[in-house]
Amino acid sequence: MKRLLCGLCLTILCASLAAAEVAPKVGCQAPELRLSTLAGKPLVLSEQFGSKRIILTFFTSWSRSCQAALQTLNDLAVTHPATLQVVAVSFDKKSKELKNYLDQAALAFPVLHDKKLTTIDSFQILIIPTTFCLNRDGVIEQVFVDYDDNVKQALLDWLED
Repeated sequence: MKRLLCGLCLTILCASLAAAEVAPKVGCQAPELRLSTLAGKPLVLSEQFGSKRIILTFFTSWSRSCQAALQTLNDLAVTHPATLQVVAVSFDKKSKELKNYLDQAALAFPVLHDKKLTTIDSFQILIIPTTFCLNRDGVIEQVFVDYDDNVKQALLDWLED
């Protein structure tokens, strides 16, 4: 009986591990992302690959560290328009709150709204902001969790490579 229970537990554990999403890792292709802006304009991440590097960040409008990260990313998008595409994904539940923040922030890059949190699993987002730096082919080169001056410097260094 113990062997049967152990075997059953092992089978369930293996099945759940196999079904779990694999966290995106440096050196691997970024998972696909298909979302829309508040205005309803769709964006497919893989369609952005090609001529520019991509910074993909996940945030909420009410988080102070997310706001600071978005300001830095906005500055980078404005100063590197020929080589960088920034894409932001908001996990705000209320569209109105996100819209109010975006009106005030005046960001120079697309902001997608994922109020159903559909990308949390595929990108394994545990802390916001989480920022992925992708090469022109969509391969993850850097991942940053949270935001501070060290992340800001690392983003600048990545752009200068």
